[in-house]
Amino acid sequence: MLADYPDLDKAASAAADAIFSNQGEMCSAGSRLLLQEGIKDAVLEKVQALSRQRQPGDPLDPATQLGAIVDETQINGCWVTSRPAAATAPASASAAAACARTAAVTSSSRRCSRASACHGDRAEEIFGPVLSAITFKTVDEAIEIANDVIYGLAAAVWTRDITTAHRVARALRAGTVYVNCYDADDLTVPFGGFKQSGMGRDKSAARAGEIHGAEDDVDRLVLRVSRSPVVTARVTRTPT
Repeated sequence: MLADYPDLDKAASAAADAIFSNQGEMCSAGSRLLLQEGIKDAVLEKVQALSRQRQPGDPLDPATQLGAIVDETQINGCWVTSRPAAATAPASASAAAACARTAAVTSSSRRCSRASACHGDRAEEIFGPVLSAITFKTVDEAIEIANDVIYGLAAAVWTRDITTAHRVARALRAGTVYVNCYDADDLTVPFGGFKQSGMGRDKSAARAGEIHGAEDDVDRLVLRVSRSPVVTARVTRTPT
């Protein structure tokens, strides 16, 4: 997220939805938030305020905004990641207690001043409502941090400069790169990742095997104009 993006409320809301929806138990959950110096504190305050608004409860209750993490093993892993000093989460004997612990994990997003400060949870798949916030100075540094993982399913860039958006989108090694939005999927566009984020593509003609021989660096670009003056886009790549 670059400091030139004009609507931090929108960006923070999207960042919160990206990691806290479905308790973060999604393949494309946005578990790392890279923030340019100068906006870190403002954005994280907004994200944490939004996390506290997500009331835990029975997943079958339509009013619930945050259900329980799937099982004891998973919630312990999330707990240790969000609270490194704790070995395991407190034991629970009820679904309500599990929901409460899920909320506790959600409210403890970690802040890292440098990428190396939280290398484990910024590089590993957590699969839970744990957000690692990492600051950067330059665009090139952000790209380096973003690509320094073994996964490459989805990413996003937030900027008001469309030239920067295209440059970053092409540099990120992710199957889908969102511009000024997140998780804006479309069934007509291929979905898949690079590195250890799966093989092949789902959805669209790629699923039926109708796309062959596409170069790895050729992007398929879908633009969606938002209500703001800033263009919203989704970039996907179809490798060979």
